[in-house]
Amino acid sequence: MSENAVLYAVADRIATITLNRPEARNPLSQEVSAEIIRLVRLADKDSSVKCILFRAEGENFSAGGDVKGFSETLALTPEERYDQFERRLLVAARLPNALLDCSKPIVASTRGAVAGAGMALCLAADFVVAADNTYFLAAHVHVGLSVDCGLSGLLIGAMGVKAAKRFTLLGEKVASDEALALGIVTKVVADASLEEETAKLLKRIARGPATAMAGTKSLLNHAAFPGFGTLLNEEATAIAKCVATDDFRKGVEGMLNKKPAAFD
Repeated sequence: MSENAVLYAVADRIATITLNRPEARNPLSQEVSAEIIRLVRLADKDSSVKCILFRAEGENFSAGGDVKGFSETLALTPEERYDQFERRLLVAARLPNALLDCSKPIVASTRGAVAGAGMALCLAADFVVAADNTYFLAAHVHVGLSVDCGLSGLLIGAMGVKAAKRFTLLGEKVASDEALALGIVTKVVADASLEEETAKLLKRIARGPATAMAGTKSLLNHAAFPGFGTLLNEEATAIAKCVATDDFRKGVEGMLNKKPAAFD
């Protein structure tokens, strides 16, 4: 992981976790995801913290996974790719779980691209304040992959099965206004006022009763995502099957060459 790829600070009862690789559109590598999990757990244990903010430096919240890193696996045999990705996804599955299990309310503040694992982070957060230039994208289908990071369950919880299928099977961008209507975000604001509007929400949450908020968050998450752990395991198996196919190679090469893949 690049040094200072994730920043952490606590002030005014708010723990702020900042994605800090703007030049690469803040990718969520395994190492970055592991650091986020560690920091969420750190904030959860800190009695001085009432809520957690996720934000990002630069013009994009997160472009999700590192497709360039995927290209390195193409030299492996299909069986080796299957084993590697199955292990990788079982580790990555800890990210949405960490956010859902955290007792503190979590706010994500977004602008620009929110893709892949970045979407999972937002959907597992309790509030999303989005700048009007934010767009969401589950691009898995374009590289020959099924969804991961809990998106199969998180998307159903936000928007229902029909909208989730359109979003993931077609791999279409969803702009901020439609994301609000679908339930992906809590509020859409002008880009220039993103920090101000996010701060207002955080201050309101920070004045709330910690035990009551933690209890309500836990109850709602358990009701919304029953069997989430089992679903994460099933996602890992589905991804592993995808990467063992030639469609995965075509998808990764097409993405790197900025050309649509011609799948079998």
